[in-house]
Amino acid sequence: MSVAISCWFLIFGSLSSMVSAIQGRNDPAMLAWMSRSAIPAEVQYAIVLATLAITLATALAMLQRHRGARMLYAVWGLIDIALSLATVPDKTVVLPGTMVFAVICAFLFSPKSNAYFSPRKAANDASMMAA
Repeated sequence: MSVAISCWFLIFGSLSSMVSAIQGRNDPAMLAWMSRSAIPAEVQYAIVLATLAITLATALAMLQRHRGARMLYAVWGLIDIALSLATVPDKTVVLPGTMVFAVICAFLFSPKSNAYFSPRKAANDASMMAA
């Protein structure tokens, strides 16, 4: 159950963040804040949109019990956090996202979640649905 909730949270969060990123692309305040980074704003937007697309794709794949999707989500999340810490001038803005990432990873790698992603568990669920 916690996997499904986490995945739906990631799906809705990714979609709403994509809309916000696209709508705020020409916001002078956002562009001024982004200009303080070591990375150009255009590259930052590309990274944000790529991260959101990866998050969305992995969440959808995790709902289909693809085990590799949770590992991709975790690895890309760590890369994204490291990149943010290396380039964002105000490190405190990285903390909330990092905390949410840690909580979701705790759910995704819990023993119950391991059972959810187990091929045997999926086969058992499929046979019960066919009956």
